[in-house]
Amino acid sequence: MSRGNMNNPSFKDMMNEVVAYGSCCECGTCVLVCPHNVIDYINSKPQQVAKKSAPFDYCGISEGIGCDVCAQACPRLYPREHHLRDAVFGADKPYQANFGVYRRIVVARCNDSGILKLCQDGGVVTALLVWALRKGIIDGAVVSALDGNTRCNPVPKVVTTEEEIIAAGGSWYTYVPNNLALADAMERGLKKVAFVGVPCQVTPLRKLETVDPGFLDNGRKKEKHISQQRKFLKGFSEIVRLNLGLFCTEVFSYEGLMVGKIEGEMGIPLEDVRKFNVKGEVLIYKKDGDVAKVSLKESQEYVRPECHHCADFSAELADISFGGAGLMGWTIVVIRTPRGEEAFSQLESEGLLEIHPIEEYERNRKIVVRLTRKQRERVPIPPGKDESFIREPASPAPSLQK
Repeated sequence: MSRGNMNNPSFKDMMNEVVAYGSCCECGTCVLVCPHNVIDYINSKPQQVAKKSAPFDYCGISEGIGCDVCAQACPRLYPREHHLRDAVFGADKPYQANFGVYRRIVVARCNDSGILKLCQDGGVVTALLVWALRKGIIDGAVVSALDGNTRCNPVPKVVTTEEEIIAAGGSWYTYVPNNLALADAMERGLKKVAFVGVPCQVTPLRKLETVDPGFLDNGRKKEKHISQQRKFLKGFSEIVRLNLGLFCTEVFSYEGLMVGKIEGEMGIPLEDVRKFNVKGEVLIYKKDGDVAKVSLKESQEYVRPECHHCADFSAELADISFGGAGLMGWTIVVIRTPRGEEAFSQLESEGLLEIHPIEEYERNRKIVVRLTRKQRERVPIPPGKDESFIREPASPAPSLQK
């Protein structure tokens, strides 16, 4: 580490050990939380824009009075997911497996045919968001959505109506920096937001939630500076009421898979694509009812290299995690926190979901275990670090709820 330490890395650390190294996941959270407009999101990466003549890793505030709020959010710097487990869950860990802490695991789908028609797999995330909005548990949600775009290229978006939530259902398998939409949520005065994201977007919010802001008071700055920096360090995570994670092994390059392969080579106009899914192969659902396919082997050519630095398949720090893991038309639901359990149990009690115990889907549970292990093992150890930086040397053995 440069000016920071293991627990509070610096801007220089982030720019060298993450951006220059090539592990930046492009979540944009560092840009979101910068209190001094030093960095911007350019070509999907953070870039210092305060002083063009300065080196790429120079921040005058960091080098001067001190700040480094951005680096505290970075999911590729210490602490990583397994280091944060105690901070997020405390002693409340009813069950643990190699895919993280959980309270309950089920397989579910919503009972709303309208949602099922438009959404991914079992439509459980969409059903939960709609229900939470109706109940006043949330006043909006951060999602990815096409936002009128018909070319399979979604953007981060704040949704505040049931219609907007349902329209945003489904996955497009390209990277969308959802965290950046929290700025819009804050500007619109939302106080109770559900955040939906992949693991590398869930982790930054947990880092902001659990980091001790005491490091900001270093004896070199005025109280107004500390107050401003604390606002950005903690403010965005404080409005998140439900942190909803999506299983993710990797996502694809939009220009590579969508534009180059599907539209260019396969001759399928992106305007004609209704939705995507990945079930042993990439499934391309067209608006005319046809389904085209790309083999997983071929699709690997279009995977973002940044994804290979992610060791978290199942969004281990979310309140609830969701994924297909080989299921068609159903969702595996991993309930992890008391907050997540309370919301999901209320949704269940109102008869809005069809639910089965995970024990009836042993094959799919094993897929989650296998993909979790495979994802951790593929992550390269960064220079100057050891294995414990990116993963636990020995993951907990899989266990089932009783």
